[in-house]
Amino acid sequence: MRQVACALMLTLGCAACPASRADVAMSEQIIQLGDGLNDVRQDYSALQQQVDSLRVVVARQDTVIRQLANLAGVAIAR
Repeated sequence: MRQVACALMLTLGCAACPASRADVAMSEQIIQLGDGLNDVRQDYSALQQQVDSLRVVVARQDTVIRQLANLAGVAIAR
């Protein structure tokens, strides 16, 4: 019974110990990694919006070129 009580006290004592410097450093690195990942996601989102916008611009220019070529009677290969 005494051994169980000592083991229980030892377990509780270890659980109450503050985190080591290595644990704190690892936690900070994980948080920084998460922040970096969020930044990459935001950058990717902005780039995807720019690509989508450029596709719209190219589609408009293509339409204008085709209309002008049609009016001029020039055949355009697709």
